[in-house]
Amino acid sequence: MFKFTWSCIKLFALVQVVISIGCKNRAKENCEENTLQLSNLLSYACSQVDDQTNCRRNFLEASRATGNQPSLTLLSLYSDIYFADTRYEECAGLINDATATQTGQCVTGYCRLIRCIRRINADILVAECYSEASIDNSAELQADQVILYKNITSCILAKARCSTVNPITGQRQTNVFTTTSQGNFGKPLYNSVELNNALQVNQAGDIRIIAFPSTLSIQKYLCPYEFNLKQSSWQNYIC
Repeated sequence: MFKFTWSCIKLFALVQVVISIGCKNRAKENCEENTLQLSNLLSYACSQVDDQTNCRRNFLEASRATGNQPSLTLLSLYSDIYFADTRYEECAGLINDATATQTGQCVTGYCRLIRCIRRINADILVAECYSEASIDNSAELQADQVILYKNITSCILAKARCSTVNPITGQRQTNVFTTTSQGNFGKPLYNSVELNNALQVNQAGDIRIIAFPSTLSIQKYLCPYEFNLKQSSWQNYIC
């Protein structure tokens, strides 16, 4: 049984997590933050296509073409061009019929495209980890199947946790969670702890990864191996 400190738990969107890139109504939104997250995600998707340089350049243009906000017309055009015959091909059509809308001052209308790209990114990550974990494991025996499952899971979590760029959302990240409190005379005090993570699969079959502080301890657990939830690494993904 785990003891959660909810104020310290951070949810990383992997697929279908509500993440603020213009997909949620709010009275006030940070349009620049939305645009940055959108362009980062598209840039990461471009790393999976052949013409990476032009793909990144043109999607960056599309992300800021309308008063430093996204142009749905250009997003649709470039997704048709660069996602054709790729894993993202099914995502391209999701913005063709979108209508530019306003959430506060921010242009939206591209959320179906974003959710699709995140889902494909998650699928690619799972497939990569299956391929890496099964190189020397045919999984014919039950014991080998158990090892394969553990290694795939370790791979997914380690890559999502330790990569400089999140392999699902395309955002730059660190595996450290920092809180700020006020000390004497109003001086800010900073406390940083490493993050651990866990997998969740929602009812739609989409993967989410939940991150939580490594200081989280196990309670009321008979004969635990260790009280802190220290995680395994995978190949060069160590953090």
